[in-house]
Amino acid sequence: MGLRRLLTVSAASALAIATLPMSAAQSTESAPALDWVPCQDSYLEAFTCAILERPLDRARPNGAKIQIAMVKLPASGTPEQRVGTLFMNPGGPGGSGVEAAPYASAGLPNDVRESFDFVTWDPRGIGSSTPAIKDCTAAMPQRPSTGPVDWQQVLRGRVRYLGSVNRRCYAQNASLINHVGTVDGAYDLDAMRAAVGDERLTYWGISYGTMLGSTYAQLFPENVRALVLDGNMDPQIGLLRLSWGASATDNSIGYYFEVFPELEPKFIAVREYLNERAITIPGGTPYTRWDLLDTVAGHVAAVDGWPTARDAIESSYDAIFATGETQAAALAALQGARFRSPSTDSNAGVFSAILCQDFAGRPGRAQQRSTMDTAVLEGPLYGGVLAADFLAACSGYGRIKASPVPRPTAYGPNVPGLVVNSTRDAETPYQWAVNMARTYPSMRMVTSPSGLHGTFGLAQDACINDTVSDFLLSGVVPALDVVCPFTPPRD
Repeated sequence: MGLRRLLTVSAASALAIATLPMSAAQSTESAPALDWVPCQDSYLEAFTCAILERPLDRARPNGAKIQIAMVKLPASGTPEQRVGTLFMNPGGPGGSGVEAAPYASAGLPNDVRESFDFVTWDPRGIGSSTPAIKDCTAAMPQRPSTGPVDWQQVLRGRVRYLGSVNRRCYAQNASLINHVGTVDGAYDLDAMRAAVGDERLTYWGISYGTMLGSTYAQLFPENVRALVLDGNMDPQIGLLRLSWGASATDNSIGYYFEVFPELEPKFIAVREYLNERAITIPGGTPYTRWDLLDTVAGHVAAVDGWPTARDAIESSYDAIFATGETQAAALAALQGARFRSPSTDSNAGVFSAILCQDFAGRPGRAQQRSTMDTAVLEGPLYGGVLAADFLAACSGYGRIKASPVPRPTAYGPNVPGLVVNSTRDAETPYQWAVNMARTYPSMRMVTSPSGLHGTFGLAQDACINDTVSDFLLSGVVPALDVVCPFTPPRD
């Protein structure tokens, strides 16, 4: 799960950030023992589940409580092999760790599985954690099915629509929604670390999970054992600059066609056709350019999504240009939800609520217009779609209370970590990873020349897996940055 759907440095003495003294955050001194029981859901058959109770408001520790839903896959090795707990956050913001647990844990190297309990959780307000934010589902952006796209009009419509959704979301969840930001999440993570009995944190954060990891490092540097930041946010980023990453999906699509060059002419031919008219599939339902683009954009970021992107391109091509049984089969295939644009975005309100607490600044209308123009110029396929969501994200959330993530103004603290990123990441641009590594000179970069978003355990890459595994087991960063030559699977 990524941020919305999508240099070598030498060690130096850590400097405290100016915006938040290191003494400002106190470590969790104690935490209740967790009662791990077998999970009831069939997809979590191998996992145990537990609930951690936390204050809704840190300023009122004896006040209202929330419950954090956690899942654990116990280490597979002997007691002598066990190192501790590997905590994983899948990103979002608003992603469910519980739902991601089987997928994320399945690709872990054997030595990591033997040595660590794998633990993940639903962040406060999300999924199985209670109470959960509700009534915040939004429709996808309204975009014309054919002809030229007026992206400024799309943006204006998105601002109005998300403003309505977010006002409703806030009204339904007012007591909860001001306490679901990343800073609160970092305090929850430290409480979970203490509850499992680990003296220091071993952590793997993907996409927006890297912002949680960086926030934890700023608040609790003395509690860090090893951080793996995978598909990185820029720790210096603000709300406006999030939209600067809107072209990342175009870059990843370009990489996908380098791996599968035979698909690019078909994709171009289908796009040119759909720009003029929709495909009429059985039952009279139109199949539009956004059905194709949303499907491709949503599946190029991960190796296991590549077959779906291929099938969408080939099925839409055959539906237009083939004849007979081949065309009929393709038209039937396009009926399925697998190749259609989703009608709703169930994470929209939660995504916005967290972003709008984490980043206090709001872009003005002139900034929104100019940023949209740049996003479309740099990402003509999909940049406008992502920029519209980023730029409109905080519409209607004027009453939300800001709890900004730390924005380091000096290097450090000196914590051990790996900054892992692909050069053409589908959701978080490579420059964001460079900026993360610059912020933490004690960390090292692990670079993959690919278009994938999240690579450790997910990219079928032995170099990345071995490098990260060695670090997790030892807690010692490599002497130099690492570049892993990526060989994309073709089957």
